[in-house]
Order: sequence, then structure tokens, then C-alpha cells
Amino acid sequence: MNASRREFLRAAQGLAAAKAGSTLAMGLAGMAALASQKVQAADTGGGYKALVCLFMYGGSDSHNWVVPIDATGYAQYANARQDLTWPQARLQPITSTRQAAGRAFALPDEISPMRNWYESGQLAVLANVGPLVRPLTKAQYQSGVGVPAKLYSHNDQQSTWQSLFPEGAPHGWGGRVGDILMAANPYPVFTNISATGNAVFLAGANALQYQVSGSGPVSIRGLTASSIFGSSQLKPVLARVVQRGSGNFGSEYATVTKRSLETAAVLTQALAGTAVPALPSTPVTLGNANPITLANEGLARQLRLVAQLCSAGQALGMRRQVFMVSIGGFDTHSDQNRDQPNLMARVALATDWFLGAMQSIGMLNNVVLFTGSDFGRTLTSNDGGTDHGWGSHHFVAGGAVRGREIYGTFPVTAIGTQEEVGSGRLLPSTSVTELAATLGAWMGLNHGELQYVLPNIGNFAQPNLGIV
Repeated sequence: MNASRREFLRAAQGLAAAKAGSTLAMGLAGMAALASQKVQAADTGGGYKALVCLFMYGGSDSHNWVVPIDATGYAQYANARQDLTWPQARLQPITSTRQAAGRAFALPDEISPMRNWYESGQLAVLANVGPLVRPLTKAQYQSGVGVPAKLYSHNDQQSTWQSLFPEGAPHGWGGRVGDILMAANPYPVFTNISATGNAVFLAGANALQYQVSGSGPVSIRGLTASSIFGSSQLKPVLARVVQRGSGNFGSEYATVTKRSLETAAVLTQALAGTAVPALPSTPVTLGNANPITLANEGLARQLRLVAQLCSAGQALGMRRQVFMVSIGGFDTHSDQNRDQPNLMARVALATDWFLGAMQSIGMLNNVVLFTGSDFGRTLTSNDGGTDHGWGSHHFVAGGAVRGREIYGTFPVTAIGTQEEVGSGRLLPSTSVTELAATLGAWMGLNHGELQYVLPNIGNFAQPNLGIV
């Protein structure tokens, strides 16, 4: 057993030994001590900051989210995409100065709200990003040198995007960021919060992901109900039972339950003091998408709760937080022309609402939202859909983002290039590690701390992309 593991167990045993009557503050202080044993907190000056990972499960076909529209580029794109080609009439040009001379790009009508944030300088595109162990050429890929494990597998690549290791990884890079930052927070338990269930992205060695439902902390149903089996007298009895135990196991269970209830009470009270606007109930139609009502959208509800949590976190004196939200349905092996406009519009409208809400409460500069997905998809069509790919284009948004720009190297969207490694799959030119290093540096992590978060960061010469 290594030293850090022994330290973790000693600290955990110390928490477990606390008597059942210990206060929430004592429990949280113990967690803060636990975090400080792992690593000294990073530079957390500059006020409150939060990262929000918006993960698109299934593997997003990003080739239709950002489209080359110069004459040569669009012709190559249309030749590769065939029946999946986005019509030029449904594409809106965007500004870009970092790509090769003569190249021009556009975003589809279905994500026009995101284009507005892009052109206002608060959203950027990161081109052709994906998991890499180190920078890789097509020849190295073909020889099997330095290729990430288990490419094109949903479970493994979801894990690799979120943790930098295939399925079975115990922690994610968001969780490891939390390991370092939780010592700076008065409520360490609220450092990593998932609005979308359990996800390896937020799991740390020390930092645990705090999971919330659509309305806030997950509670014991009987303790929040007005009555149990029609009786109002059973509620206090249940409260005493779940917080009182006998024997070693019962006592520890009661301690954990009591601490959980106290933690939920603190967060519930803080959430009640937030002034985040409600989600609109009026349907909106973008491009060829079906009408979208944000009040009925799971992703929008998750993002509204994150906005409330950011506001509550700032009020509670939190310095750094990491969140995760998600949306599914991106495994478009068929009917992509039918489904993709709706997926685009759902992401765009929810993201637009979130950024607007953060701006309305004066916190847009404090939050960076970024997208991720299992993998990109093939350039080529397989009769109405696409297969699993690798590199894909993603978005980074927030007041601190140096937007109105495409970062990385936008590939030639054609078959047989140095970026295409077979079956229309793109070899990433930018790694998830570099994206994570850029975001981690914005959160205040120094180079040594980033080495803990990102074990292969040393393979990349200049990992900070300068997006924030």
C-alpha cells in the first residue's frame, strides 16, 4: 500500500471514529484535512471559479456542427459526407483568423444561439480534439505506436474522455482537479457535483462526487413527505431511526446518514437564496429542428440547477467547483438527418440559456462550460448515419473565454488525408489532455498539480491552448 493510500485510510478512519453527535462543520473540516494531506491547495485567488462539463453521450457527429464553407473546403466536405451534407443555405458564417489562409467556416442554423455567443467573443471552437497518449502521426497510428487503448468503443472512450483511462478507471480528471481544490473550500463535499448521476469524470481519489437531482439534494423521501402512510407522527420517528444506530456498523451508518442530512440542509437553504431565472415554457424552433420547450428539457433543467449551485456556492464561500451535466442520443448510426437537427437545437438552446442566466446574475466571468463526447464519428455515411470515429470539434464558453476563434488545427474534411486514418475517422490534432490542462490552469493549478491531474501531460510540449 502506498503512502498516499495509507494517509487516506487514516483520515477516513478518523472521520469514522467521530461520535454520532458530531456537527456538520466537524465532518466537513475533517474532509478538508483529508484533502490537504493529498496536496496543498492550488492558487485559488481571483474569486469564485467553476468548470461545467456538458457531455454528449453516444458520440457526436461534429462534422456538421462546424462546416468549412470556402469553395474548396465545402466541395471536399460534401464529397466525403454525401447524403449527410448540410445545405449551404442553412449555414451561418463565423469569424476565424487562426486557420490556414483562404479557409472559411460556418455553424448551422440549429445552433445559431451558440453562434451569437461565438461572435460576441464568449464562445470558442476547439477543432479535432480527442484522447491521445502523445502527439501522433498517421504512420505511427498505422504501426500501432502510442495509440490510445480500445478506440471506437463507447464505454472505453467515454471513460477515456472523462478520466484519460479506459473503462474501469477509478477516477476522472475532473475528480483529480477536485482532489487538489477541495482544501480551499469551506464545504469540500460540494467541490464536485453531478447533476446527471454517477460519472467517472467527477470521481477523485479523495474528492467524492456529490450527486443532486433535478430539484437539488437527494433526500430520504419519508423525511421530506408531509406524512407517511397517512400519518404525520411517523416522520419524526423515521428521523430518529435513521440517525441512531447500535453496534459498530449501525453507529457508523447513523453517523454517515446524519452528516448527509445536515449537508443537504445546508445546500437546500443556500439554493433557496438564489435568484436564477426560470426556464421558458414557450416553444422555440431553430432551423429544421422540432420545437424545443426548455422547461421540459432534461439538459436545460440540469444546467439551471448548476446555475443555482454556482450562485449558492459563491454565497457559501466556495472558491472552486466542478460540475457535470449530460444529454444522450448521439449514437446516430441511422436517421441522422432526422435526429441531428433536434440534438443540435437542444444543446444550443440549453447552453444559450445557461450562459444568459450566468450573465444575468453577474457570474458569466466565473464559469467555463465545455462540451465532450465519447468520440467523433466518421466523415463517410453508412446509408443515413455514421459509424464510431475519433477526433471531433467541441465548444468552450464563458466570460473568461477568448472566443470568436477556432483553436487547434481544423482538418481537411476529406478521405485519404494525413488526418484521416481509415473509414473516414479523424486522427485528433489536439488532445483532451491539452484541453484539460488549459482549463486546470484557469482554475489555478500549477504545473506540478497538473501532472497529478493529467499523467501524460509531459508528452505535450505546450499543453495550455490559450483559450481562457
